Amino acid sequence: MSKKEILAASEQESGGLVEEISELKEILRDVSRKLTRLETQVKRGVLSPVSKASDISSSADVNKPANLADGNVLEVYEELRLQAKNGNEEEVRQKLLAMSATDLNLMCCELGMPPSSKNPSRKKMFELIIGRIKQSLRLSRHIDRQTL
Repeated sequence: MSKKEILAASEQESGGLVEEISELKEILRDVSRKLTRLETQVKRGVLSPVSKASDISSSADVNKPANLADGNVLEVYEELRLQAKNGNEEEVRQKLLAMSATDLNLMCCELGMPPSSKNPSRKKMFELIIGRIKQSLRLSRHIDRQTL
């Protein structure tokens, strides 16, 4: 075999591989489209308006006035932290869920973690406060706050 024959054979082989790759890409695109369509159909069919509503609803209390005063927020936070420390995390979650969005926003700001957007979701604020409580418990596990 001469060099020309070898080059011609490798060009044919690479051309065939390029064609196979392009066919496979098209097949994968088609499969991706079908999966996306199926996914949206499942989401539309399975998720009803009742299941979309979460425990943290925002429509009921968006316009409620704040129940907490600026000076009262840290006291409420400390109560929640102590309850969580005593193992009553579910009770802490229930109390936070019962708070209005305005109270949650005020608590977030007083704890030094203002939400990232102008109109944050209740879920985001709830998670920020729970995260701060857990962080506080981890940091103060071996420290007596009364001596500080």
